Amino acid sequence: MPSAARLRSALRPLVHRLRAKKDRILHGGCAVLLYHRVADLITDPQQLAVSPSNFDAHLDLLKRKYKVLRVAEFDDHLLNGKRFPKNSVLLTFDDGYEDNHTIARPLLEKHGVEALFYIANGYIGSGREFWWDELERIFCLNPTLPDTFAFKKEDFHLSWSTLQERSAVYDRLLTELRKLSSTERDVILAELRVALHSTEARATHLPMTQAQLKKFARSRSVVIGAHSIGHCSLGYRTKSEQQAEIAGSQHALSTMLGQEIPYFSYPFGTGADFNAASIELARSNGYLHTAANYPGLAHKGSVRHAFPRFLVRDWHTDEFDREVHSFLNP
Repeated sequence: MPSAARLRSALRPLVHRLRAKKDRILHGGCAVLLYHRVADLITDPQQLAVSPSNFDAHLDLLKRKYKVLRVAEFDDHLLNGKRFPKNSVLLTFDDGYEDNHTIARPLLEKHGVEALFYIANGYIGSGREFWWDELERIFCLNPTLPDTFAFKKEDFHLSWSTLQERSAVYDRLLTELRKLSSTERDVILAELRVALHSTEARATHLPMTQAQLKKFARSRSVVIGAHSIGHCSLGYRTKSEQQAEIAGSQHALSTMLGQEIPYFSYPFGTGADFNAASIELARSNGYLHTAANYPGLAHKGSVRHAFPRFLVRDWHTDEFDREVHSFLNP
């Protein structure tokens, strides 16, 4: 006979579907779509990139079949407890890659739609890749990676002596480094990139420069939000460290762009990546609302500072249409 725990686990997806249907019936809903990049990449282990041709097709389909909201329209419904229009969709991007400006923005303008871009400002103008991209470059694409290696930095240890151990390093570091503070992680990466002879950032993986971000922010298709300074998992940091990331990002972007920054999204954004302190700080720092990264419809009853989003992959038109339909009709 199945244990109670196994029964609860088996029933959980059904309970979630029923809850989602109830929310949609009672409150309506908006599918907030989460993109990161629009680019053709040779390697994309995190599956963050949507090709330009697919993104163009996504926008065309959304314009024809769905109600693509402007950010101000989304605000009006979420903040004032209004039922969202049928088939509502909001477009969002995380991080601040250069291709958001050079590729995504012109396509958004072509289709006359708007997206909310959450910017990790510590990378803007740095000339560095985002840290997860650096890991890929150093540990997956590095032809000079040694057969054996040992590294220690305070409480952080890294070593391998077999090919099997070396091949597991990338996945292990993705998990471990996201939990560190931005400063701790960047110190470790700075030493690793030198020790392992992989210091040159890929032009295909750069964030925007400050000049690009300023021009980008002036587009009629762009609304700017904050995404922390260094993109660490806030749920693993102290409240004071979270405050520095949450408030610091807002202040730096506001100063750089000369405008208010009323929106925030949690880095990574899963349930482990933010906590009650994160929500309290997002609220107390004056953000109107905050995006998380777990599937579900945003509706008039959603938690304002942890509303859900649906992650978008590099789907062709038909698959994208099926996915969006399923998002809106759980």
